[in-house]
Amino acid sequence: MTDLTASIHTYLTTAPASGFAGRTVTVRAHWQGDDNLLWRVDASGDAPDGDAAVVKLFLDAGQARGRRQFDGQQMFAPQGVAPEPLWFDRYPEGLARQVLVYRWVEGRAVDVNNANDLTLLAISVAAVHNHDAAAVRRISPRAVSLDYFWRVLAGGLAPTVRWLEEANCPRLAELVRKLEASAAAVVAAALPLWQGASPTPVHGDLRLQNALIQGDRALLLDWEMFGLGDPALDAAALLFHEASALGAAGRASWLESYCAYCRSPDIAERIDIYSRLLPLQHFADLLGRLRQLTAAERRDPDFRNNTVFLRQTLTVAGEAATAHLLDAAAMPSDEIDHLLTDVTRNYGV
Repeated sequence: MTDLTASIHTYLTTAPASGFAGRTVTVRAHWQGDDNLLWRVDASGDAPDGDAAVVKLFLDAGQARGRRQFDGQQMFAPQGVAPEPLWFDRYPEGLARQVLVYRWVEGRAVDVNNANDLTLLAISVAAVHNHDAAAVRRISPRAVSLDYFWRVLAGGLAPTVRWLEEANCPRLAELVRKLEASAAAVVAAALPLWQGASPTPVHGDLRLQNALIQGDRALLLDWEMFGLGDPALDAAALLFHEASALGAAGRASWLESYCAYCRSPDIAERIDIYSRLLPLQHFADLLGRLRQLTAAERRDPDFRNNTVFLRQTLTVAGEAATAHLLDAAAMPSDEIDHLLTDVTRNYGV
């Protein structure tokens, strides 16, 4: 047992805030998430059956993320859409980070080739979006409307264009300008669709890996981004991130089922708008991360050894953004090479 696992075990069995204090706790498994560490545990004793649980130790922004996840699971566990949360401890005794404990649930991964699985996932997502917004006390970190989404995205494009110009990548800078202008026109024309659309509860991180099929229902996991937001963005983000896994037929099947159950106005049209903008956001995020690399990060061997992958990723992302917003525009591959080899590695070192 590692030192941290031992500390988790001690917390569970002895801390006053632990729901398992005084009981025999067995650690069954341990794994790592993006910004957290997780353990599967079993607690025995006089309590009823069903004491298999997950312990989640947050590594970043745990107070906000943990509270959002607890609230989301507490709201939707009774509907069979989320695992039951047991407790959230902001200041766990003997641990440096916040802890969330919730019921372990058995299930299997979503089968993207199974139309019924996709329908069950769509029903669960729609159930979240259809829930009473007045019952939700927090705003999701995700955008609550198209206007907000665009203001954040557009705000990051101007410094990226200036950086590309300073890096002697004028055609790449011009491409980003054209993408911004086209996206701005799309947003301006679409804003009336949001006039009658209020924020709803959203999961905030819909991914296939964050869903389990259990019998005749789909459970959603990892509610760290839960809160009030834009259901169209929540759904569009799932379709964008899982485009390759779902394929065209899977995306169409899921979207048809979701729109049949979701009560938000003009939801299909609003999802379509985000579907045109999300590739630009992804491309802009990649460029923005390159722009913000520190000198030490540029010197890192892992970064230097992955320029081929970065080149491919940037090119594919740029082509996707272009395909959704411009009639035709060639990616300046020579400038991408220059950005990665001559500039990104050396600029600021």
